[in-house]
Amino acid sequence: MTLESLVDALYADSDVQRMLALSTHSDALQICFPKEVNVSRFLAWLIDPTQGHGLGDQAIKSLLTRAGQSSHVENLSLNDRRFLAASNVQTLAFSSLMVMTEAELGLRNQKRYIDVLALDPAAKIYIAIENKFGHHEGEDQTKTYYEALNNLYPNYRGIHIFLDGHENDPEHDQWIPVGYTWLTEFLTQIEQLEWTAPHVKSTLAQFRKAIQEEEEIAEGDGLGKLVTTVASKHQEALDALHKILTPNAPSSRAKDLAALVNGPTGNDAKANVRLFQLYARRPQVWDRCLKERKFARFHRALNEAFDDLTTDPRRVITYFSLEEFERFLDPDLGTLFAAALLIRQEGDHFRINSYIYLNSVHVQYREPLIEIANAERARRGIRKTSQDDGYFTIRRSESLPPAKAATEAVEQMHSLVALLKDLH
Repeated sequence: MTLESLVDALYADSDVQRMLALSTHSDALQICFPKEVNVSRFLAWLIDPTQGHGLGDQAIKSLLTRAGQSSHVENLSLNDRRFLAASNVQTLAFSSLMVMTEAELGLRNQKRYIDVLALDPAAKIYIAIENKFGHHEGEDQTKTYYEALNNLYPNYRGIHIFLDGHENDPEHDQWIPVGYTWLTEFLTQIEQLEWTAPHVKSTLAQFRKAIQEEEEIAEGDGLGKLVTTVASKHQEALDALHKILTPNAPSSRAKDLAALVNGPTGNDAKANVRLFQLYARRPQVWDRCLKERKFARFHRALNEAFDDLTTDPRRVITYFSLEEFERFLDPDLGTLFAAALLIRQEGDHFRINSYIYLNSVHVQYREPLIEIANAERARRGIRKTSQDDGYFTIRRSESLPPAKAATEAVEQMHSLVALLKDLH
């Protein structure tokens, strides 16, 4: 198929037109996109129990619980691992927490700041959050910050959280990586609760949508479904679009266009200009399509094998689940997947995890699901866990080439169905 034909097919697709129509903006935060410092201020507001959101210490407990589920906690001391256990975190009171942003670390001859710092002098604990929203870690940054914080509060328990929009790991092993997936999931869950005040729901929803514009587009809404559809249908055209754009450099788009209009002539050149024009109408949603096209083979393979597939695409990962697993959910607790595959791209290869997640599961299913999870974990050599709330990986495959990864995804989903089929 010629480039001209691929571009014509893109323009003619009604799903593309609907996607562009739905991706218009009206909320202030989506138009005036928040920078990293403003996201840090929002985080500080959210985890501060004394603020006007009325959530108390739910956010800080949720964040610490997610941190405790990271494999990186194995690098911490036994006491710190016990502190971060979900059963401990959920019984603590954080009502005396003091929260500050851009806190200076007291380094000699250096002005260095931690993005968010929460302290409880009575409990002698601090929680440091280094927020990476659109930026990457500087050289020795987490090492320097860790040592500085320990010097400032030598007799405190320190929990160091590396909150990264790119899902990267920190260089220093005492920092625990937590992705922005945690934040958007927490905000979604709070928005769904009936008792959350309307003005708080509005604030949380605006911020979540602004973050999702950069971080993710949830499959659950119409726009997310269209992004998934377009990315799956037009992989060749999107590959061509990728070739004419400077990767990860929105500020280079004027130069990208100049290279096209001042370059070679001919049918392909004209087609590339038309492709760029379509991209320029909604750069952010097309950028999401470019990322998601990498998962197109998984959408095709799983849709062929299962009639009730549901998906949740993110920046570097995509979740796949089935409608039949929704029978385990308690709507009052939320709608997060109870069982799913998490597929993450790592270079040219993929990692696939099957998991069970109890956060929104009805109480009657919790113990049976934990038993199923631990039995499967034991069978596959994964350490047993006694957590009664949280995320349980029950199968994992790493460094799979694309074709093998798609086959593995179908096999893992069939395995999940078999494990849960008798639980009603």
